[in-house]
Amino acid sequence: MKPLLYSQMDANTRNIGWRREGNEIKYYKNNTDDGQQPFYCLTWTIQFPYDQDTCFFAHFYPYTYTDLQCYLLSVANNPIQSQFCKLQTLCRSLAGNSVYLLTITNPSQTPQEAAAKKAVVLSARVHPGESNGSWVMKGFLDFILSNSPDAQLLRDIFVFKVLPMLNPDGVIVGNYRCSLAGRDLNRHYKTILKESFPCIWYTRNMIKSSLFTVVILRSKNAKKERDELLCGGWES
Repeated sequence: MKPLLYSQMDANTRNIGWRREGNEIKYYKNNTDDGQQPFYCLTWTIQFPYDQDTCFFAHFYPYTYTDLQCYLLSVANNPIQSQFCKLQTLCRSLAGNSVYLLTITNPSQTPQEAAAKKAVVLSARVHPGESNGSWVMKGFLDFILSNSPDAQLLRDIFVFKVLPMLNPDGVIVGNYRCSLAGRDLNRHYKTILKESFPCIWYTRNMIKSSLFTVVILRSKNAKKERDELLCGGWES
Protein backbone atom coordinates (compact mmCIF):
# COMPACT_ATOMS: atom_id res chain seq x y z
CA MET A 1 0.00 0.00 0.00
CA LYS A 2 1.45 3.34 -1.02
CA PRO A 3 1.87 6.14 1.55
CA LEU A 4 -0.33 9.20 1.31
CA LEU A 5 1.13 12.55 0.30
CA TYR A 6 -0.31 16.02 0.87
CA SER A 7 1.30 18.91 -1.01
CA GLN A 8 0.50 22.38 0.29
CA MET A 9 1.11 23.91 -3.14
CA ASP A 10 -1.10 21.35 -4.89
CA ALA A 11 -3.84 22.05 -2.37
CA ASN A 12 -3.59 25.81 -2.85
CA THR A 13 -3.20 25.93 -6.63
CA ARG A 14 -4.96 22.80 -7.91
CA ASN A 15 -7.32 21.87 -5.06
CA ILE A 16 -5.68 18.44 -4.78
CA GLY A 17 -5.64 16.86 -1.33
CA TRP A 18 -4.25 13.57 -0.05
CA ARG A 19 -3.19 11.06 -2.70
CA ARG A 20 -1.22 7.80 -2.90
CA GLU A 21 2.38 8.28 -4.00
CA GLY A 22 5.74 6.53 -3.72
CA ASN A 23 7.81 3.72 -5.20
CA GLU A 24 10.25 1.06 -4.01
CA ILE A 25 8.19 0.55 -0.85
CA LYS A 26 9.86 -1.81 1.60
CA TYR A 27 9.10 -2.94 5.15
CA TYR A 28 11.87 -4.95 6.77
CA LYS A 29 13.72 -5.81 9.95
CA ASN A 30 16.98 -3.92 10.31
CA ASN A 31 20.31 -5.67 10.80
CA THR A 32 21.38 -4.62 14.27
CA ASP A 33 24.72 -5.98 15.46
CA ASP A 34 24.67 -4.85 19.09
CA GLY A 35 22.63 -7.78 20.41
CA GLN A 36 19.52 -5.70 20.97
CA GLN A 37 16.08 -6.40 19.58
CA PRO A 38 15.89 -5.25 15.95
CA PHE A 39 13.61 -2.51 14.73
CA TYR A 40 11.33 -2.62 11.73
CA CYS A 41 11.83 -0.04 9.00
CA LEU A 42 9.50 1.34 6.35
CA THR A 43 11.23 2.99 3.40
CA TRP A 44 10.08 4.41 0.10
CA THR A 45 11.18 6.84 -2.58
CA ILE A 46 9.19 9.78 -3.81
CA GLN A 47 9.62 12.71 -6.17
CA PHE A 48 8.17 15.85 -4.66
CA PRO A 49 5.94 17.82 -7.04
CA TYR A 50 7.45 21.27 -6.34
CA ASP A 51 10.49 23.00 -4.94
CA GLN A 52 10.01 25.06 -1.77
CA ASP A 53 6.82 23.14 -0.94
CA THR A 54 5.51 21.87 2.40
CA CYS A 55 4.47 18.21 2.27
CA PHE A 56 2.96 15.75 4.73
CA PHE A 57 2.85 11.94 4.77
CA ALA A 58 0.26 9.59 6.27
CA HIS A 59 -0.52 5.87 6.15
CA PHE A 60 -4.33 6.30 6.26
CA TYR A 61 -6.47 9.18 5.04
CA PRO A 62 -6.57 11.51 8.08
CA TYR A 63 -9.77 12.25 9.97
CA THR A 64 -9.29 14.85 12.69
CA TYR A 65 -11.25 15.93 15.74
CA THR A 66 -12.09 19.14 13.84
CA ASP A 67 -13.43 17.05 10.94
CA LEU A 68 -15.73 15.28 13.39
CA GLN A 69 -16.93 18.53 14.98
CA CYS A 70 -17.75 20.01 11.56
CA TYR A 71 -19.69 16.88 10.63
CA LEU A 72 -21.64 16.82 13.89
CA LEU A 73 -22.44 20.53 13.56
CA SER A 74 -23.95 19.90 10.13
CA VAL A 75 -26.10 17.12 11.60
CA ALA A 76 -27.23 19.28 14.54
CA ASN A 77 -28.19 22.10 12.16
CA ASN A 78 -30.09 19.82 9.79
CA PRO A 79 -33.82 20.40 10.46
CA ILE A 80 -34.75 16.84 9.43
CA GLN A 81 -31.91 14.83 10.98
CA SER A 82 -32.14 16.72 14.26
CA GLN A 83 -35.67 15.31 14.72
CA PHE A 84 -34.32 11.79 15.27
CA CYS A 85 -30.68 12.45 16.22
CA LYS A 86 -29.74 13.92 19.60
CA LEU A 87 -26.16 15.16 20.05
CA GLN A 88 -24.72 15.46 23.53
CA THR A 89 -21.40 15.32 25.38
CA LEU A 90 -20.97 12.01 27.18
CA CYS A 91 -18.00 13.29 29.20
CA ARG A 92 -14.80 15.30 29.02
CA SER A 93 -11.48 13.68 28.24
CA LEU A 94 -8.33 14.12 30.32
CA ALA A 95 -7.50 17.22 28.26
CA GLY A 96 -11.04 18.57 28.56
CA ASN A 97 -12.20 17.68 25.06
CA SER A 98 -15.79 16.60 24.47
CA VAL A 99 -16.47 12.91 23.93
CA TYR A 100 -19.57 13.11 21.76
CA LEU A 101 -22.54 10.77 21.97
CA LEU A 102 -25.26 10.58 19.35
CA THR A 103 -28.62 8.97 20.11
CA ILE A 104 -30.39 8.07 16.88
CA THR A 105 -33.92 6.68 16.71
CA ASN A 106 -37.30 7.56 15.25
CA PRO A 107 -39.87 8.89 17.74
CA SER A 108 -42.02 6.13 19.20
CA GLN A 109 -45.79 6.31 18.99
CA THR A 110 -46.44 4.70 22.38
CA PRO A 111 -44.49 3.98 25.60
CA GLN A 112 -44.79 0.28 24.83
CA GLU A 113 -43.18 0.77 21.44
CA ALA A 114 -40.32 2.73 23.00
CA ALA A 115 -39.77 0.06 25.65
CA ALA A 116 -39.57 -2.67 23.01
CA LYS A 117 -36.62 -1.08 21.23
CA LYS A 118 -33.15 -2.54 21.60
CA ALA A 119 -30.09 -0.30 21.77
CA VAL A 120 -27.14 -0.70 19.42
CA VAL A 121 -23.84 0.78 20.64
CA LEU A 122 -21.13 1.70 18.13
CA SER A 123 -17.76 3.33 18.79
CA ALA A 124 -14.69 4.29 16.78
CA ARG A 125 -11.18 5.69 17.25
CA VAL A 126 -10.33 4.09 20.57
CA HIS A 127 -6.97 3.75 18.78
CA PRO A 128 -6.19 7.23 17.43
CA GLY A 129 -4.00 6.05 14.57
CA GLU A 130 -6.76 3.99 12.96
CA SER A 131 -8.34 6.90 11.13
CA ASN A 132 -9.94 4.49 8.67
CA GLY A 133 -12.34 3.66 11.52
CA SER A 134 -13.63 7.24 11.42
CA TRP A 135 -14.33 6.97 7.70
CA VAL A 136 -16.26 3.74 8.29
CA MET A 137 -18.19 5.48 11.08
CA LYS A 138 -18.94 8.44 8.81
CA GLY A 139 -20.29 6.04 6.20
CA PHE A 140 -22.54 4.43 8.80
CA LEU A 141 -23.81 7.80 10.04
CA ASP A 142 -24.45 9.00 6.48
CA PHE A 143 -26.59 5.91 5.99
CA ILE A 144 -28.47 5.76 9.29
CA LEU A 145 -29.28 9.49 9.11
CA SER A 146 -30.56 9.25 5.54
CA ASN A 147 -34.12 8.88 4.25
CA SER A 148 -33.37 5.40 2.92
CA PRO A 149 -36.24 2.96 3.67
CA ASP A 150 -33.73 0.59 5.30
CA ALA A 151 -32.39 3.38 7.53
CA GLN A 152 -35.90 4.44 8.51
CA LEU A 153 -36.78 0.84 9.39
CA LEU A 154 -33.68 0.47 11.55
CA ARG A 155 -34.48 3.73 13.36
CA ASP A 156 -37.99 2.40 14.00
CA ILE A 157 -36.64 -0.80 15.55
CA PHE A 158 -33.48 0.30 17.36
CA VAL A 159 -31.99 3.09 19.43
CA PHE A 160 -28.45 3.74 18.18
CA LYS A 161 -25.91 5.02 20.70
CA VAL A 162 -22.92 6.20 18.69
CA LEU A 163 -19.53 7.31 20.04
CA PRO A 164 -17.72 8.46 16.88
CA MET A 165 -14.40 9.33 18.58
CA LEU A 166 -13.74 7.56 21.85
CA ASN A 167 -10.17 8.83 22.29
CA PRO A 168 -10.14 12.47 21.10
CA ASP A 169 -7.01 13.37 23.07
CA GLY A 170 -4.98 10.72 21.30
CA VAL A 171 -6.27 11.90 17.94
CA ILE A 172 -5.42 15.54 18.67
CA VAL A 173 -1.86 14.97 19.93
CA GLY A 174 -1.05 12.37 17.28
CA ASN A 175 -0.78 9.19 19.35
CA TYR A 176 -1.11 5.94 17.46
CA ARG A 177 -2.61 3.69 20.13
CA CYS A 178 -2.73 5.36 23.55
CA SER A 179 -4.60 8.04 25.46
CA LEU A 180 -2.96 10.93 27.32
CA ALA A 181 -2.56 8.51 30.22
CA GLY A 182 -0.17 6.54 28.02
CA ARG A 183 -2.41 3.48 28.04
CA ASP A 184 -4.27 1.49 25.41
CA LEU A 185 -7.91 2.21 26.25
CA ASN A 186 -8.91 -1.02 24.56
CA ARG A 187 -7.34 -2.84 27.53
CA HIS A 188 -9.22 -0.90 30.21
CA TYR A 189 -12.91 -1.61 29.70
CA LYS A 190 -13.06 -3.05 33.23
CA THR A 191 -11.35 -0.07 34.84
CA ILE A 192 -12.66 1.56 38.00
CA LEU A 193 -10.29 4.53 37.57
CA LYS A 194 -12.75 7.18 36.49
CA GLU A 195 -10.22 10.02 36.68
CA SER A 196 -7.60 8.22 34.56
CA PHE A 197 -9.90 6.73 31.93
CA PRO A 198 -13.04 8.91 31.82
CA CYS A 199 -13.93 8.04 28.21
CA ILE A 200 -14.08 4.32 28.98
CA TRP A 201 -15.63 4.72 32.43
CA TYR A 202 -18.53 6.86 31.17
CA THR A 203 -19.08 4.64 28.13
CA ARG A 204 -19.36 1.55 30.30
CA ASN A 205 -21.59 3.38 32.78
CA MET A 206 -23.85 4.57 29.94
CA ILE A 207 -24.26 1.00 28.71
CA LYS A 208 -24.86 -0.41 32.20
CA SER A 209 -27.49 2.21 33.02
CA SER A 210 -29.33 1.71 29.73
CA LEU A 211 -33.02 0.87 29.97
CA PHE A 212 -32.72 -1.15 26.76
CA THR A 213 -31.38 -4.54 25.82
CA VAL A 214 -27.96 -3.64 24.46
CA VAL A 215 -26.13 -5.00 21.45
CA ILE A 216 -22.54 -3.79 21.12
CA LEU A 217 -20.94 -3.55 17.70
CA ARG A 218 -17.39 -2.30 17.31
CA SER A 219 -14.50 -2.93 14.98
CA LYS A 220 -12.46 -5.84 16.27
CA ASN A 221 -9.45 -5.51 13.98
CA ALA A 222 -9.19 -2.65 11.53
CA LYS A 223 -6.19 -4.27 9.86
CA LYS A 224 -8.18 -7.19 8.47
CA GLU A 225 -9.64 -6.85 5.01
CA ARG A 226 -12.86 -8.68 5.76
CA ASP A 227 -15.66 -7.21 7.83
CA GLU A 228 -15.49 -8.44 11.38
CA LEU A 229 -17.55 -7.25 14.32
CA LEU A 230 -17.32 -8.05 17.98
CA CYS A 231 -20.88 -8.36 19.23
CA GLY A 232 -22.32 -8.86 22.68
CA GLY A 233 -25.48 -8.12 24.56
CA TRP A 234 -27.19 -8.42 27.89
CA GLU A 235 -30.48 -7.67 29.55
CA SER A 236 -30.49 -4.44 31.53
